[in-house]
Amino acid sequence: MELTVTKILNYDSYNPTPKLKSSPIPISFVSFNANDCNCIHCGDEYTMSPFSQYYCEKCLLCYLDNTTYKNLYVDAYILAENLIFPSNFCGILENYLAYVFQVHYIFCFKQIPSNYIFFNINNPHYNLFKDVIESEKYCKQCGKSLYQETNNYDYYEVKMCSDCYLISSECIESTLTKKPTTILYLPWWLNINRCNSCNMPLKFTSDRQKYCENCFTFYIGCRYCLTTNIVFGITSQSQCKKCKRVSSIIFDITKISSGNSDLDDFLDNSRLEIYNQLKLTDKVGISMEWISYSQFINVKEIARGGFGIIYLATWLDGSIEDNYYNVRHGCETVILKKFKNSQDISKYFLNELKSNQFCYKFEQHIIRTYGFTKDPKFDDYILVMQYASGGDLHNWIQENFLRITWSKQKLVILWEISEGLETIHKADYVHRDFHSGNILFNLSNKVGHQWQIGDLGLSQPANSTSNNEIYGVIPYIAPEIFKGSPFSKKSDVYCMGMIMWKLTAGCKPFANVEHDFILIFKILDGERPEITLDTPECFANLMKSCWDPDPEKRPSMKEVRNTLVSWSLRNINIEQFIQAEIKRKELIKSKKLPKFINPHSKAIYTSRLLSFFISKCSSIYSSKDYISNELDFDIDISSRTNALGIKRKIEDINIDFHENSGKSIKISSSYSRTSLTDRK
Repeated sequence: MELTVTKILNYDSYNPTPKLKSSPIPISFVSFNANDCNCIHCGDEYTMSPFSQYYCEKCLLCYLDNTTYKNLYVDAYILAENLIFPSNFCGILENYLAYVFQVHYIFCFKQIPSNYIFFNINNPHYNLFKDVIESEKYCKQCGKSLYQETNNYDYYEVKMCSDCYLISSECIESTLTKKPTTILYLPWWLNINRCNSCNMPLKFTSDRQKYCENCFTFYIGCRYCLTTNIVFGITSQSQCKKCKRVSSIIFDITKISSGNSDLDDFLDNSRLEIYNQLKLTDKVGISMEWISYSQFINVKEIARGGFGIIYLATWLDGSIEDNYYNVRHGCETVILKKFKNSQDISKYFLNELKSNQFCYKFEQHIIRTYGFTKDPKFDDYILVMQYASGGDLHNWIQENFLRITWSKQKLVILWEISEGLETIHKADYVHRDFHSGNILFNLSNKVGHQWQIGDLGLSQPANSTSNNEIYGVIPYIAPEIFKGSPFSKKSDVYCMGMIMWKLTAGCKPFANVEHDFILIFKILDGERPEITLDTPECFANLMKSCWDPDPEKRPSMKEVRNTLVSWSLRNINIEQFIQAEIKRKELIKSKKLPKFINPHSKAIYTSRLLSFFISKCSSIYSSKDYISNELDFDIDISSRTNALGIKRKIEDINIDFHENSGKSIKISSSYSRTSLTDRK
């Protein structure tokens, strides 16, 4: 019979095993770890019952010598003279029972989980197993009729009476975090060695306590009652609901607390959300963790970005592999991402944690954030992230462009990237800073997709209206953002169009011009990178739809991904891609591809603060003096150049602003709208 959680009206009177008595002395003959081979108290080898339950005969006899048989403390079946006795015969067979325990053994403990391997007809105890199971039509303690299972597996399980074994739960306020903490009260001795929630190995802190360092689930056993409390979160004490004894919970605070209330709140809240949705049979995924800085060796700086410094390091324990066993890799190469001035936790640091928490799914193309640590020398907080040894998309294209063919390779790469961005959108998040530097090639991912999306520090929920500070790379910013609109999933789709173009041209968009107001206004007037001559028409049409000035006319990432899949897997428009590959080889031979150019010294491809640009552009664009024609794009380069010859003039833009360095710069600019390919 499957036990359910009992609703308790009064926890003061709640008794998880009402027909059993609390033992007057600790029950020390069973271990809290099912994998123990020797008794943790006397050192003798454990005896295994036919139900694969381990107990110490020596400590059992010692226990019997110091207790009375008039009370029932342990619910068990005893094997004697090839007969099975339920242990509630104790009061009747007081003298004989001592003899039974000395010369025979325990057949089954009902309060300890067992491995049901006994239904093999060749098992020497098969008939005894069958007799025990079939005899359990009625509860031996209260006489209640027990539900009889019909499927073969459940038929061979020892049954537990829902009136004599009561499961309950309670939400209390943690004495440490002052936050709600859920406790599950189990009426049995849970001697597992892996976490029920996430299947991680448990850390044992005493002969009756253990906890999971991954999800902070604590298991507190009572040796007087053989009950177990499962505490889903951090607290200082746990009380047995049967005997009312209180235990202080033992754990290593350095592996649980970061020392920062905001970060600890993040971990607590994320786990609380998981626990609130957890069923008794559910498993939770691998969650982020606080990692001691002493775990990292060979720390070496490899890059500096807009928000901080990137280091390569070796993590001694390594990350947790998400499979059935959930083992740690050990000595894993990882990325440490230190944010500038992070002694006070910045919103970008927390944003990246939250975004990864909500967007990351195994095998779904997001660079995994394992957790965070703290540099003890400078007190800076650091993200610990998955290392992608293949580098970013831009550098990979620079090295491999000539070998990337239209016949699958380009399409498969874009398919993998699109699926990653779709994953973020499915989580109802927007990336907000999607460009080739944030798309990484993970060579260690042998199974499944290797192109993964990282740098989610600027990501926010899709319904977020917070756009006071806007960071990004100008060529990848959708035109509506320059007009003052908030980032959206459709603005991410615009970036995807730029990624598609980069795979065709081999260089970054608008690399030959300064990234300033002139470029922004040309983008607003409809200018896009020049489409290469080898681009298939179907591909160009999809790319242009992603670039559409009207966000509502852009496809969703699901539509983009489905189209790429139809080309790469179903061979839709295969003839166009065959001809495109022939044309690509001709262009390479004639030195017209790749379009590698010397970038303009003021073409900036690291994310920077753009709020000032957007504020000025929005006010100028909305004024009556500026009217923009929305231009249609055409794969015909000559007609496109003519279209871009339409003159637009913006008179006397006088702008005074401050760079990140604090230097004041004044711009006075007038320009006629000509093609950006003519600017130097």
